[in-house]
Amino acid sequence: MDPFFPRIVKVYGDYKHIKRPSKLTAEEKEELLTKLFQKDPSIFTSDAETQKKIRERLDWVDGYKYIEKKILQFKKLAEEIRNEFRYVLWCGMGGSALFPLVLTQIFSSAEGYPQLKVLDTNDPLEIAEAETLPLKETLFVIVSKSGTTLETLSHLKYFWEKAKAVTSDPGRHFLALTDPGSPLEVLGRELDFRWIIHHPPYVGGRYSALTEIGFLPSAIMGLDLEKALRSAKEMYEACEPGIPWEYNLATGLAEFITESYILGQDKLTFIVDPLLRPFTLWLEQLLAESLGKSFAGVVPVVGESPGSPTVYSTDRSFIYMTLRGRERIYQRLISDLAEEGFRIRRFSLEDRYEIFGEAYRFMLATALTGCFIGVNPFDEPDVVLSKRKTKEILEKFKVEQDFGLDLYVDNDTGLGFYYDQSLGVEYPRLSAVLKRFFQDFAPWIYVGFLAYLPYDPGVEEIIRDMRTLVREKKNCATVFGFGPRYLHSTGQLFKGGPRLSRFIIFTRRGRIESQIIPGEGYTFWDQQFAQAYGDFQALVEREKPVILIHLFNDYKEDLKIVFELLKKALSE
Repeated sequence: MDPFFPRIVKVYGDYKHIKRPSKLTAEEKEELLTKLFQKDPSIFTSDAETQKKIRERLDWVDGYKYIEKKILQFKKLAEEIRNEFRYVLWCGMGGSALFPLVLTQIFSSAEGYPQLKVLDTNDPLEIAEAETLPLKETLFVIVSKSGTTLETLSHLKYFWEKAKAVTSDPGRHFLALTDPGSPLEVLGRELDFRWIIHHPPYVGGRYSALTEIGFLPSAIMGLDLEKALRSAKEMYEACEPGIPWEYNLATGLAEFITESYILGQDKLTFIVDPLLRPFTLWLEQLLAESLGKSFAGVVPVVGESPGSPTVYSTDRSFIYMTLRGRERIYQRLISDLAEEGFRIRRFSLEDRYEIFGEAYRFMLATALTGCFIGVNPFDEPDVVLSKRKTKEILEKFKVEQDFGLDLYVDNDTGLGFYYDQSLGVEYPRLSAVLKRFFQDFAPWIYVGFLAYLPYDPGVEEIIRDMRTLVREKKNCATVFGFGPRYLHSTGQLFKGGPRLSRFIIFTRRGRIESQIIPGEGYTFWDQQFAQAYGDFQALVEREKPVILIHLFNDYKEDLKIVFELLKKALSE
């Protein structure tokens, strides 16, 4: 037995279902990959009902084949859109928005094509910025597979009223992308949307990069669809059954992730060329939501500031991704990590369009990893917990205009805060709560910073500094997510993944009275705060230590105050 095995069983739970790929025969490996390409759900579970559900999420395995037939259709649609609209606002959450967001951050729209903006938040300042678009020249793309996504339907209700105020035919400014027969399709037809496009029903959101989710925004931006398709096709052909396991581009990655996990190196840390860094947002969702459940799972770590090998604990493995010719950026660090014995998987892309191929490689590798470690990579059982609690809070707010939460106010800083009583702090002072939060750290823990704040680079910079400080003082991994974005991606991992995790949630004062969501009786800020408080409750229910810190004044200045408190808490 591997010497690390006893400690992993103790920390993470039951490992009896793990298949260690390095111990499988060549025939067993070939059979496993063949069954996956045949969309055989039996490799994931023996339960008949679960097999049925998995089978209904496996059409992504066909890779480029589905979208290849639609390229001309997308080009024609893109021409219609560019002839009429200068801006496109893509409204969606999670798997409906992250790959389009990646595209807008890695590529620019071709000359003469609309500027594509992605709205995957309900933050009041982000909503207000979207309102500054010239609505007569803007197309709203409303994206939800289920057709029931809370934030996305709120976007639709709000911007529909805005569009009605400037045009007598608002439907011409709307396109719906959804599953056939969904409530969104029904609503879109009632409102006479200009276009209604179906998403393939048997492809889950986080596995949809090679469907309309990836190629429709690419077409709208005027990107080279043939080049994107070629990258996806080449990767598919390099991952098919029949290619020896050790040369197959997906199986090698799956084995790396799985073997690292079995060795206790479950914090899969991405060190990435800045030009490709946005792609890690999509990878983070894919890995976290697919593999973080049943109190086990791989923890993707993205966005950390790179550090020397001494700041990383033994629970780390690394993926290094760069563009060809730019390997020098982190070459010294990667060499130092390798010399210290850290496991590293290297990827060198010829150009940015290869992210379409890499998306397929990682989807296949993630599914195989789920098979190996004994989790279903196609469900998200713990996401519903936060949704349910948010719904309860919003229903109460509609009636009582109150969230039922009495924040403590810190005398020293004026910051608001709330914490789970299991932290055992008798007198509520924020400095004492933070000090207690960072005590009794078990090995292999990770800390999550979750910010219900605007997408402000200044916020990311301050929280990156917080993450670096915690890593240096506690030698542990940290993760970061903007809310409510993370609820649709890494939130599954936070509630359902490894027990050794704890979280700090940031909210702020920022209600804009005019931003009432039609038909709901509350603003976008109310909705956002309800989600933050609902997730706080969900984390408490899952016995995860969590603090909610409320920023009353300038959110960046208040974050700096929290940073100083962290310094003090971690130095004592």
